[in-house]
Amino acid sequence: MKSKTSLINRGILLNDFKRFAWIGIGYLLLLLFSTPLKIVMLYSQLKNDAVVAGVVLENGGVAAIDLVNATSRFLSILQFDTNAVLLQVMSLIVIPVLTGLLLFRYLQDSQASDMVHALPVKRETIYNTHVLAGIILLFLPLILTALATWALAVGLNLKEITGAVILTWLGVSLLMNLLFFIVTAAVGMVTGMSSVQGALSFILLLLPSGLSILLLYNVSQFVYGFPYSYYLEQVTSISPLIRLTEVSNYPVGSVEAGVYLACSVVIYFLGRYFYRKRPLESAGNAIVFDILRPIFTYSVAFCFMLLVGGNFYSSQNSMGWTYFGYFIGSILAYFLAEMLLNKSLQVFQMQRVKGYGVFCLAIVAIIGLLQIDFTGYEKRLPAPEEIKSIYFDNSFYALRAKDNMRTVVDPDDGREYTYQLFVPGIFTEAEAITDIQSLHQQIIANRVDDKKALMASRNNRSFQGYRQICLAYELESGKHLYRQYTIFEQNYASSLKPIYESPEYKEVHNEILRIDAADANMLEISAPMSNKNLRIIDRALIQQAISALQRDINEETYEQMTITNRSPSWASIDITLDNKRVIRLDWEKSYEHFEQWLKDTGQYDQARMVPADIEFVLLEKFTGEEDKAVIYEEKPGVLKLTEPERLEFCLRNYTHGYIRGDEQAAYHIVFKLKNGSTYYGFLFEEDAPGFIKEHFAG
Repeated sequence: MKSKTSLINRGILLNDFKRFAWIGIGYLLLLLFSTPLKIVMLYSQLKNDAVVAGVVLENGGVAAIDLVNATSRFLSILQFDTNAVLLQVMSLIVIPVLTGLLLFRYLQDSQASDMVHALPVKRETIYNTHVLAGIILLFLPLILTALATWALAVGLNLKEITGAVILTWLGVSLLMNLLFFIVTAAVGMVTGMSSVQGALSFILLLLPSGLSILLLYNVSQFVYGFPYSYYLEQVTSISPLIRLTEVSNYPVGSVEAGVYLACSVVIYFLGRYFYRKRPLESAGNAIVFDILRPIFTYSVAFCFMLLVGGNFYSSQNSMGWTYFGYFIGSILAYFLAEMLLNKSLQVFQMQRVKGYGVFCLAIVAIIGLLQIDFTGYEKRLPAPEEIKSIYFDNSFYALRAKDNMRTVVDPDDGREYTYQLFVPGIFTEAEAITDIQSLHQQIIANRVDDKKALMASRNNRSFQGYRQICLAYELESGKHLYRQYTIFEQNYASSLKPIYESPEYKEVHNEILRIDAADANMLEISAPMSNKNLRIIDRALIQQAISALQRDINEETYEQMTITNRSPSWASIDITLDNKRVIRLDWEKSYEHFEQWLKDTGQYDQARMVPADIEFVLLEKFTGEEDKAVIYEEKPGVLKLTEPERLEFCLRNYTHGYIRGDEQAAYHIVFKLKNGSTYYGFLFEEDAPGFIKEHFAG
């Protein structure tokens, strides 16, 4: 019978609506329950809270101040926030895939497939018709939900839920539904099993991020300096499934939307092409095209190799276990994939064993090339004249978030203040660039020994003294170079010292150096151990205090900044600015200028714990067990101190932890305060004065 040529077949379209209308109805109910009804429930909750607070308006509406405070909660419902609307997000993901499975279910059954293709309708027309039916079944509930939400927002006078917000939600939902459905439909053209179609659909939707993460993680094990964490953030959101859950934090832009739409169009035409070429007798086969079968097998083996090997490395921190994971993951996946394709356990023929052997040889060659650094990646370093700036920090987070701005509104006068949320450590001064590049050169020169030492520490699960270094070069040409290292800090102290002590580094890591003291209206010092709190509101005094703190920070040495298990700070300091921002920092015991300023203004004893606050201090030899109940005043051998100068010494030198590098604390110390409180700590042998050593020597 001659096939009719047309884009859409009306009879098939109406039949799809008759058979699968329940999908659209069920989808609509899910969306109504998770969107408009969620808004009504939140509104009712706020209204009840307002009744309790006594701020309900005469017309029964919720007081404006309550709705302002609840703006983020209303908006989260239309921003795909999984914490607020998990059912909505899950529906947007699952229903399009389910629709694609059901509309093309006939392809997985030989009798149904023969019957459909016996109709005088071209395959392209059948495919187009089913795709159109799926789009209508998915889009209509979304549009109706958007209209219902708009009507509800108008009826309840919810000004936070604007037309633009609703249209944005609708646009993203339509776009994601289209992509998820088209991918599922296209996958159905290359497989003859519904279970495989569903699994492959979700795998393909996750593949851009999943495979990228696996590749990045495994490459980082072999290439020293590879910036895994930098690229990880770049690839995490390229999967549309994951991207949908992040829209609340990072809205979909026009370019990104265009990419998703273009992908949908391309995948649609691929699916139509595969449908036209699909053999009718392939129902029941996992992969229906012979040319795709080896691609499927090797892809599964490769992905599982990366997954199992990476998992073994993260849990065992051993390259031996990693290689074993590569072997186990790949061989199991390879032959399981062959069993699935052939629907038989008889897959251990020599031809397939040789195929796995070729795969192994290719992987060994790739690993070998990575280990010998055949591209010179590990040794690559820009020439000084090529460098425009260098980012230096212990992570790439501040670099990625450098454009994130926060706006706060003064509740008193309504003025808005905008400030940079994260300040990246970008160095542009020639001296700082030279110091950082010198450190980088040293790391490259020591890379062989450092890799061995790092691997040994991972095997022993001992990371004491190690720190992460992240570098990002911006070159004059506009190109960038990123590196990430884990180094033993003590070996690079001489190179790190000038960087840490540079004005640029301190300004980045100390917010107090970036503020204008004239903008501060309150300074509060809190010493919780002694329950002391000092509040200063005199602007002249505040400016003096900030100036003293800035001098102390600028004079702080590398050794003071990086000492492990240092003595706890005297107190915490909160500086409130005119724009309501609060700058927080610790009053370290090395801050001599600030301490002297407090003494000069007569406020020193009000700001920190002093010997007058202590009834006595007890010391005992520390045996290695952190048992805070072992020291008693009556216990023989315990040293009791009451002299003010000795109490002050203990306050300045005790620590909270009993490990400092490879050294263990020598003494257990207890502070008994006059207010009844008791605090515990430790004292190291190198910090102990003669009178303590003499007491315990006898």
